[in-house]
Amino acid sequence: MTRFASAAATAAVLFFLVTAVSAQTFRMRMTRQPPNISPKLQKELSERVSDEMQDYFAKEERKKEDKQPYVDLQTKFEYLPNWGRNGQVVVSVKMGGVEYDPSKGGSSKGSATGRLKYLVFTYELEHNKWVEIARPRWEGQYLGGRAASQLTEHIHRADEIKAAQKRNAEALEAQEKKAALNEALKNKFGSGEGPVAYGPGSQPSSASKPNQ
Repeated sequence: MTRFASAAATAAVLFFLVTAVSAQTFRMRMTRQPPNISPKLQKELSERVSDEMQDYFAKEERKKEDKQPYVDLQTKFEYLPNWGRNGQVVVSVKMGGVEYDPSKGGSSKGSATGRLKYLVFTYELEHNKWVEIARPRWEGQYLGGRAASQLTEHIHRADEIKAAQKRNAEALEAQEKKAALNEALKNKFGSGEGPVAYGPGSQPSSASKPNQ
């Protein structure tokens, strides 16, 4: 009888522990599950962050103009929704970019310092309105000197490609203007008559030169 009672008590304790662990696991899963935010509230939050970010874009641009290290902030946001202590919806909004030193050469942006910086905004949903509950703060990550060199070289190659594309576009535009002018002259004077437009640096052949 004693053994039976002991076994029953042990089973009851195990059942209690399993139930408690299962309940705790369920609560943890519920806590970790991010809240759903309606498209309307997402749009309102995006607009709120976009408006507030304008000052930071301007500040970083002024730093670049003053040859001070600045962050090349990207326009893409990262939203991290979570639950607050009292069950309210809290969202951290992160925006980041690479830090460059414009006083050093290497690319049109300057030389990368090897640091990534993120600006974090924190909002809470109160009565279907977003309320900022903390001042924006900077977070950083240092990638090292090798990464800095690679980032600078990447921008340098992009600068070269952009410059080559611009030269090609300008050359194509010049050719199109020359062809259009020649076509206009041809229509005005007829085939083989009248002046002919020549491209930059080109000269008429000796056969087309007037007799001296």
